[in-house]
Amino acid sequence: MLIAVVIVYLIATILTGALLSRRTKTASDFLIAGRQLGLPLTTATLAAIQLGAGVIIGGAELGAESGMWPGVWYGIGCGGGLIVSGLLVAAKLRKHGGIVPLDFFGYRYGERKGVRLWGWLSNIPSLLGIFVAQIIAAGTIFRVFGFDYTTGVIICGIAIMLYSVLGGMWGVAATNLIQVGIIVIGIPLVAIMALLELGSTGTVTAGAIIATPFIPPGMFTRAVFIIVPFLLSISVSYDAFMRYQSASSARVAKWGCILGGVIVIFISLCVGLIGAIGRNVFPDLESGAVLPMMIQETLSPLFAGLVVASLLAAVMSTGNCLLLSLAGCFSRDLYNKVLNPSAEIDDLKHSKLISRAVIVGAMVVGVVIALRGEGIIYTIIIFNYPYMGSMLVPLLGGVLWKRATWKGALAAMLAGGAIGVVSFLAGIPGPLNGLFNIDLGLFLAYAVSVVVFVGVSLRDREPGIT
Repeated sequence: MLIAVVIVYLIATILTGALLSRRTKTASDFLIAGRQLGLPLTTATLAAIQLGAGVIIGGAELGAESGMWPGVWYGIGCGGGLIVSGLLVAAKLRKHGGIVPLDFFGYRYGERKGVRLWGWLSNIPSLLGIFVAQIIAAGTIFRVFGFDYTTGVIICGIAIMLYSVLGGMWGVAATNLIQVGIIVIGIPLVAIMALLELGSTGTVTAGAIIATPFIPPGMFTRAVFIIVPFLLSISVSYDAFMRYQSASSARVAKWGCILGGVIVIFISLCVGLIGAIGRNVFPDLESGAVLPMMIQETLSPLFAGLVVASLLAAVMSTGNCLLLSLAGCFSRDLYNKVLNPSAEIDDLKHSKLISRAVIVGAMVVGVVIALRGEGIIYTIIIFNYPYMGSMLVPLLGGVLWKRATWKGALAAMLAGGAIGVVSFLAGIPGPLNGLFNIDLGLFLAYAVSVVVFVGVSLRDREPGIT
């Protein structure tokens, strides 16, 4: 029954992409759905970006290790980031148009090839790293339910690639609607059954689990490491920006972010609760196996299949968003704005082909890396350091502060980018690995970047374009 439900789910997602392929006549149709997504699809695809391995798989694991509230941290960062985006920037960025964040950078400070090249180069590890985390999680889901890890990684990678290549943003948004619907049903169902299981054991109450500290002793920097980067960075990330531009209006982009953020936080609360209860019900089980065990032990085969499909939906929904963002990064930033700056993307003969080729190539590279990778939340965050360290403050500051200038943006890029790159290198295998604690690396990059951005902009007598 479990296998049958998962197979039906995978086939349905691929067919959805195939059915919507007729809507992708141009590169902008492929990348931003012709700016025609209504509120339900916009909300679903924005929520789906965040409802991935970190929020659900990593959240349940952290909840089992450290208590309910640490299991909710990542969801608070991601969901809160979407809400902040909706309140502050989504509508404004949608009105300005463009396809990727550096289009706004070019509008605000003037188009520069060097910035495009750096944005393209630094964003590749960011998007690819998060994609790899999703594929790792997919393989883990298959493995804990008795299937082969390698087979799971390959099957999910191919499925994500197929409906992303076929349907572009239309296919991704439509499958995201299905995926988020499954998640919203499946994860709360497990939380309810976990509460019933806890009541039957009588070892601890739900009230006692909820009353645990939001930040347990000794975990402050860990909380900052998980919450702050996404609370701030989502607003100008490639995947979110492309969905603002896919929305049919600025109002739809704004409310899609806010509603999507509420969904993410709600699901993360359920996940944190499941992890914490699972630790009490199965005290000898390793943290990563708590969520699958709760599914196996509390649900019938049919409902277990539904929830396993929701776990796969979580990682696949984020994975397809990232592949499409990589396609936009290559086709818009590199092929269009660096190599063919005088042309419109829809007039370039090979732009849609390049987007599709990038999706295929990224899937292959991602699967190869995933077969050797581990550490879901860590992988997601550390790969964000180079791009977000350099680009978040100039982009976000350009939206919110009229006095921002090109010189201020450049100085902030260099200062924040240097810290981001060094922190990234200290966090991955290599000569700098372990040189210092990088938990606050991105936060430090933001802080220094803000100081430099404001200081240089105030001294500059040539304000940016407003």
